Amino acid sequence: MPNAVIEFDEDMEFLSSALLNGGSKVSRSVMIMQVPKDHMCSEPKKEVVSRIKALGLPSDTVSFMTAAEVDYVFTEAYVSYEGVEMAAFVTAGLSNQVVAGEVLENWEERHALSNERSRALRPGTINIIVVSSKPLTEVGKVNAVITATEAKTAALNYLGYKETGTTSDAVAIASPEGENGIDFTGTGTSIGIATARAVRKAVATALMRRDDFPVGYTDKKKEKLREGI
Repeated sequence: MPNAVIEFDEDMEFLSSALLNGGSKVSRSVMIMQVPKDHMCSEPKKEVVSRIKALGLPSDTVSFMTAAEVDYVFTEAYVSYEGVEMAAFVTAGLSNQVVAGEVLENWEERHALSNERSRALRPGTINIIVVSSKPLTEVGKVNAVITATEAKTAALNYLGYKETGTTSDAVAIASPEGENGIDFTGTGTSIGIATARAVRKAVATALMRRDDFPVGYTDKKKEKLREGI
């Protein structure tokens, strides 16, 4: 199965909800591992470790899992704002989107829709990796998680969804090591604005590549949304 691999030239500090090497870690690599449709695995971490070894990646690789078509929906977005450069790397697919706090319903109906769109069921997950050009403190990374999450929801809203995300979303914030790390990365800061714009663009683009629009959208409306992003 395809994989998305991001490798850095220097050690990067991560804060993430990754399946393997999540939490606060230092690493030079990230992997998003694609699994088959209807994938069932009782020990997913062992499966990820096996994939890392097969690819020759370091054991500390921050690793995610998805059933979305990695070679098709993997999306990069780079934004510079007031001297701050931020990047977002995303894989995204829908079928299990939900408003946070509500119970996921209509699963069989969504199964059928996903099957119609891709001719093979691809459960939805939105994986987001945000890369900062500037060092961030741990507080700054936590704040960036909030900013990235809000931006993900903004991307869904842009496409016409009321949902806030999927039931299996994951996120990572990466920044270079260094002193004088930034503490505040909220949506009112230059770094927060750059982060949000990168995430919004990458998430929306990935979903549009997969034709994950709300039911009933015309080709004309889809094209207008594609042009707007």
